[in-house]
Amino acid sequence: MDLALPGQLVTYDCRDSSTISDAVEIPRPLRVVQWNIERGYRLDAVIATLRDLDADILCLQEIDIGNMRSGGGDHGLIIAEQLKLNGGVAIEFQELESPCRNDKQQGGGIHGNAIFSKFDMEFRVIDHDHQPYNWPRDGALLGEPRLGRRCTLVAEISVPKRPPVLAYSAHFECFTGIIGRTGQLCDLLRDSSENADRLPHQLIFGDFNTFAHSLARFSPRYANGWYRFRTLGMTEPEWWIKNILSWYPEDGTRNQRLDAEGLPGDLHFSDEILRTAINPGWWDPFDAVKDVTISSHGGWMTAKADWAFVRQLKVVKHWMTNRDFTSSDHRCLVLDVEHAHPDILDDHKRRTRRAVLELEQRRMSKLWTSCSLVAALVLSYAAVKLARANMN
Repeated sequence: MDLALPGQLVTYDCRDSSTISDAVEIPRPLRVVQWNIERGYRLDAVIATLRDLDADILCLQEIDIGNMRSGGGDHGLIIAEQLKLNGGVAIEFQELESPCRNDKQQGGGIHGNAIFSKFDMEFRVIDHDHQPYNWPRDGALLGEPRLGRRCTLVAEISVPKRPPVLAYSAHFECFTGIIGRTGQLCDLLRDSSENADRLPHQLIFGDFNTFAHSLARFSPRYANGWYRFRTLGMTEPEWWIKNILSWYPEDGTRNQRLDAEGLPGDLHFSDEILRTAINPGWWDPFDAVKDVTISSHGGWMTAKADWAFVRQLKVVKHWMTNRDFTSSDHRCLVLDVEHAHPDILDDHKRRTRRAVLELEQRRMSKLWTSCSLVAALVLSYAAVKLARANMN
């Protein structure tokens, strides 16, 4: 098959008369999904789950097309055909066939992020300014030689009888640290903010790989940079909420909270990042600590890696499927949402700021518990030494 190049778009439209007509209003909330489907290794199970959900908008990552590791098929086309959907895939990488890959990693095709829907869509691709890992140069060092770079798919979705929705499907870099992913987050914050007046109702979904904590904190492969130690006492998702997502335009044109977190010299965030790291109204209803979306190494490495941000949309209900990770190594996030008045932005700000206060309380409680434990151990050791000295 002729394959698209990294940065290009592949589209499908497999809707038929059984799919909701663009002229018919939906008599219920919109159902939207965020899911990294792990290259479609278990594509039949993924499609069965998606069919049961019957969602209106799907944001999916790790779509394989023509790769030997996942059967060689066009997974974007298979999903669109079997679910009778409109769709597009932004190609991130050409997965080079190579003897340095094992069978589970073997390439030969392309790979990217997708958006599928029952509705008409206009697509574009964001080629991220921030590319913290040089895949063409260094991919072979990880056993994955590939050409390309991180891209996010964006779709303006025409919802029948309602205002359009602007949807993003993103996959941030895994082999970097907080600074690298913060740069990629700011690429989307800027785009979302620039489009907020014309398209205020937004879904910013993706696998953002926010796991630079726990065991990963000690791996320079998965969490490089000094922020893996600067953030001791909190997870990367908590750090995002505290330092980026709780800073809004009315707080200032430069994120002073992020600036205060910075390290000196080249270790600090750039001025561009500090002026872009401003939340234009995003809110994720899932808990940053409890709602874990990945779990590996026997449960010692867990994180909320996947995010489902909404802007000017009311979340009626939200839940996770694939909780046992049988269909993919990521849990699937599902939301029922309704278009909302701009007043909901203030409500979401209050919730985010309340979450920051709760985060700080938890962090201080952990610190107090740790200090108390260390003090108890020191006192116990001193008491034993004193008792032995008195015996002598």
